[in-house]
Amino acid sequence: MQVFHCRASARSWFVAVLVFAAACAKPVQRPMNVGEVDAPADRIGIDDTFDVRVYGEPELTGAFRVATDGTIDYPLAGRVQVAGLRTGQIQQMLVEKLKDRYLKEPQVAVTIKDRNSQKVSVLGQVSKPGQVGYYPNMTIVDAIASAGGFTGIAAKNSVSLRREVGGKIEMRVYPVADISEGRSQNVMVLPGDVLVVDERVF
Repeated sequence: MQVFHCRASARSWFVAVLVFAAACAKPVQRPMNVGEVDAPADRIGIDDTFDVRVYGEPELTGAFRVATDGTIDYPLAGRVQVAGLRTGQIQQMLVEKLKDRYLKEPQVAVTIKDRNSQKVSVLGQVSKPGQVGYYPNMTIVDAIASAGGFTGIAAKNSVSLRREVGGKIEMRVYPVADISEGRSQNVMVLPGDVLVVDERVF
């Protein structure tokens, strides 16, 4: 009976240690599931800029900013409505306009340069807090850099990312300094995201 009592006591003590350890363990924060939100459609908006490249035609190649009426002034074609179109649609439209009048087989490429119509807010301890223009495949490191980088008192490994998902606000904290140095995985941002850089605790 004494041996049974000792074994029972040891077993009870072991279970108590496991319960205590589980209670004290720091919860693991799951990364924000960017798949929950579709990436923005590749559409051009007002104040966006994009590059047009026409092979062998430098006078038709350049960067264009969308005016407040949703148009650009393109050489030989005049005012062209582009707001709301995808880059592929703009490319095809320019091919048709140039082919009909000026070039036999124009080779046109359109790429987005700056998405000024879509913004990411970067607040707190950055050099230039406010909104920055979004561009495709923008990361949390890119967004901080676009806001001028961290201040001297920034908590570089305590950057909150707030995002609306399904009508609810989700928030995660990311170690941007570790991400910059390759010790943690980078994170994509989306238009409408809000980044808040905390002040370092001395």
